[in-house]
Amino acid sequence: MGQAFSGPNAFKFFGFTPKATAVLQASPYLLIILVVVLVVNIAIGLLAWYIHAVTNKPYAKPKAVKEKGKK
Repeated sequence: MGQAFSGPNAFKFFGFTPKATAVLQASPYLLIILVVVLVVNIAIGLLAWYIHAVTNKPYAKPKAVKEKGKK
């Protein structure tokens, strides 16, 4: 049948060195921490960008009004 995420080749698809793969096999919790930290940092960056975009709208330059009678 199918193999679960286990065995000697479980982390081979990442393309890490054999030593790094051995470390991940010994403690896969490190990979979970890495992924969580990356996701949280990306989320914080997106939140900061969103706050910047929303709060910057009131300070946008008004459009120049063209007068109809003058050239």
